[in-house]
Amino acid sequence: MEIVELNRFIAIANARTLQSAAIKLHTTPGALSKSLKKLESSLGVLLFDRIGKQLVLNENGARLLPEAIKILDLTRNIESILGPEQNTFCCRISAPAILQYQWVTLIGSHASGIQMNYETDFEVAALDKLKRGLVDVALTTHLVKPYLTEELEVHSLGQLTLELAVGDTHPLAHKVNLTHEDLARFPFAVPEASPFCGEVRGIGCDGWPSANFNRDIKWVLNDYAALCELVRCGAAIAYLPDYMISAWQLTKLSVADEPRHNTEQLCLILRRSAPVWIKELVKTLTG
Repeated sequence: MEIVELNRFIAIANARTLQSAAIKLHTTPGALSKSLKKLESSLGVLLFDRIGKQLVLNENGARLLPEAIKILDLTRNIESILGPEQNTFCCRISAPAILQYQWVTLIGSHASGIQMNYETDFEVAALDKLKRGLVDVALTTHLVKPYLTEELEVHSLGQLTLELAVGDTHPLAHKVNLTHEDLARFPFAVPEASPFCGEVRGIGCDGWPSANFNRDIKWVLNDYAALCELVRCGAAIAYLPDYMISAWQLTKLSVADEPRHNTEQLCLILRRSAPVWIKELVKTLTG
């Protein structure tokens, strides 16, 4: 059993076809088939069930996958310790786009000598990729806690708050002592899906206390860059992350009868077997 065979096994397990795995690894399906047969022969068991053109992990393969991921993590750790000092490491991070907006730059500023490869996924999918060895770190909210396993460790990163915002030219931009009656006079732009998990929750999922107050909804869209542009040009009111309000130079609204702000706790999640340099990066970011 060799490292290259385990690496190819993980790729096949995730891709589920030799063709897709071969594209990912820049090799041929034939080469992967030989590696898989060699690995299965050395272990004395089959690792996949052949269902049509797909290769689906059987019980043996499902048991091997997390152990193979640990071995590859250990291999990367040894390479970082014994390899050339000027080696550039690659850290793969999966996160929802709305979280990448702020943290790509902040993480990059602490990642000296590390190439950061980002993949855009909603948080449950990001966590699944982490479990399957496709990424090294998942950036999510605390809402993924029900999906955590013992093989993962969680580090608190801070929080974000969704707040009401308008552009500088909006009639409410410089008004004080706002009430919900003031807000009801102007159109809102709202999402209908959570920007974190992607679940469609309806047009009240942005934080508006819909049971208490009415509002005029003119735009329904899930792209937060588009939401920010509608707000920036003075066309709409919207709930936006505090860091996007600052980045787009928008104006926060303070409403006297607004009962709450939506605050989400953020975290970085990694495998316990992750290479030391990844753990050190996460520790630097989270304190």
